[in-house]
Amino acid sequence: MTPELYREIMQVYNERQTRAKRLSAARETEVYSVIPRVREIDGELLSLNVKLAKMMGFASDLNERKKAGETLKEKTTSLLKEKAYLIAEKGYPADYLENVYICPLCRDTGFRENERCSCFKALEREKMYSDSPMKSENDNETFETFSLDYYSDEINPKLKTSERKYMEKVYNICKRFPENPEGNMLFTGRPGLGKSFLCHAITKAVLDGGTDAVCESAFVLFDRLIKNRFGKEDDNEYKDSIFNTPLLIIDDLGTENINSASSAEFFNIINYRLINKKPVIISTNFSLSDIKQLYSERIFSRIIGEYRIVSFFGSDIRLLKRKRG
Repeated sequence: MTPELYREIMQVYNERQTRAKRLSAARETEVYSVIPRVREIDGELLSLNVKLAKMMGFASDLNERKKAGETLKEKTTSLLKEKAYLIAEKGYPADYLENVYICPLCRDTGFRENERCSCFKALEREKMYSDSPMKSENDNETFETFSLDYYSDEINPKLKTSERKYMEKVYNICKRFPENPEGNMLFTGRPGLGKSFLCHAITKAVLDGGTDAVCESAFVLFDRLIKNRFGKEDDNEYKDSIFNTPLLIIDDLGTENINSASSAEFFNIINYRLINKKPVIISTNFSLSDIKQLYSERIFSRIIGEYRIVSFFGSDIRLLKRKRG
């Protein structure tokens, strides 16, 4: 990565952090106006922390420090419960004052434990290829144009076969699916391995076979459903299509703003469609552990129990295309 590109990406994160601070301040002002008691609680919480710091500094023995800590914990827990109750009572999401980040994994810093976050890598690719003539158009992403030439013939010790042979099996799984579109699948793996490509190919094949299907990015899908839920848009027809289309494909799970509202919509979708035996395919750059961390236990449980996990392996095809010219 060139220094110029790095600076450009970090500028995006600076803007995201500025946005997060402004959004946090705006939401705090809004909640304080609607629920004045929340302002008082926040003031009391701050005062308790200051008192604890002073008590810890002057406490002469371990027992005194421990007692001071327990007292603070009890009062803090009580205040936080009251705050959560007041916020929920007014219809706000539980994390309304906390979750203001586009990427909750890195909190819009671009880094997790001194490593570049997945959102940083995605932004890097977007910046590198946004103006590239090699950037694929969805209309060209079909089973006929899918190529296995970008996958290695060398044996992958983890797979005990080559990535090419492994991905040929994945390709065949996807190609057979439109013939009998039943069951659920989760496509998981690093970016650039063909997950979205095959999602689009499946969608086109299902539609060509005369069955309705919806393929939507997670970002767009949850944004529209949440706006409809809170009355910002009248989009019931779209909501109905998401819940009741014969096949739903959610592409790029994790690009949405992950919070209690989007997680609730996600659970409602997969639970409703499981009950009504309507298949769902999900693609994501997240690992299963990331999904478990970021989404609710009941969402993770349903995915693990009811979805066929299809892992993608290989090298970033976009990079390979660029290298090959």
